[in-house]
Amino acid sequence: MKQDLTWGWAFGCVAALAIQAALMVLVAPWFAGWVHRLAGRLVGEPRFPAGGRWQEIWHQFRRPSLYGRQDGLNGVFCALALVLAVLACGLVPVFTLTMPGFPAPGMLLVCTILVAVGVLLDLPQAVQEASAAQQGCAAIVADALLLPVLTPVLLLTGAHDLVAFLGRLHVLSPITEGAPYVLAGVALFLATALARRDEQTASATLSGPDRAMWLLAADCMQMCWVTLAADVAWAGSLAMPGESGAENWLTQCVEGLGLWMFKLLVASFMLAVLRMALLPAGRRARVRLGAIFLLGVLAWQVTSSHVAAPPSEPENHNVEDENTQGYSTEPAPEGEPS
Repeated sequence: MKQDLTWGWAFGCVAALAIQAALMVLVAPWFAGWVHRLAGRLVGEPRFPAGGRWQEIWHQFRRPSLYGRQDGLNGVFCALALVLAVLACGLVPVFTLTMPGFPAPGMLLVCTILVAVGVLLDLPQAVQEASAAQQGCAAIVADALLLPVLTPVLLLTGAHDLVAFLGRLHVLSPITEGAPYVLAGVALFLATALARRDEQTASATLSGPDRAMWLLAADCMQMCWVTLAADVAWAGSLAMPGESGAENWLTQCVEGLGLWMFKLLVASFMLAVLRMALLPAGRRARVRLGAIFLLGVLAWQVTSSHVAAPPSEPENHNVEDENTQGYSTEPAPEGEPS
């Protein structure tokens, strides 16, 4: 039975949110570097180690920024993108949920923040000239259309917040009752898997701290999409506070952290394989939006049909009792024919 939200559990939830946000920000560049290195191994190209991503970010932070005529607002775009990306890292559960009654966002808010991060990352390229501006504007349109395309997935959450929604999925098996939500998780995964940006082109005009913030925000956004997709596909790995004592909750948090690492490892192999597909940016955006929409519609239809199924009518036992009276195994009373 779940406990009420007390001051102790409230401080525990705040500490868990801070740890999860810091963990995602720290792991995001390592994850991006590992995916980049793994993709290079698959195609036979030498790549930098996974830790080279953090080295590049720190190197860019120490360099001065160079601005052109159209680069006056690039610092503002990158700073806002990084702030929203770190905020999203604090809203997406990693290894534990929060107590019932603790403030929690909805799926729509989390997806809106992540889409806003993607749009802000496209703006430095969109304010340039010639073909670079066209590619940037096309990327903005593709990212802006992502939220309407995710409408079937958002309908699965209903009016519940993200924690209540994942808590409801916690007891469902991903093979039986939770199978439609696995499709929804795959749709969210494709949101980042097929949204790979050409960093050399998208951030070509950035330098110094602006480029460092752009890279870190892009890595945090990818980490949030991957973690959110993994949570929706399989919420059983998340710890449930309040159902037992604090010691059992901490044990579940450690187990959830290990399972999160395992899910990231699986996601990295899937991302590396998908990056081997050489598609133009326009066609990749169309395939991305179409696949997400179709998977979302399929998941929503399966779930809504399962929920809206009419209850089975109770069987009429009267006819059966009348038909089986002659086959009763009880002995007949004395004086009556059996």
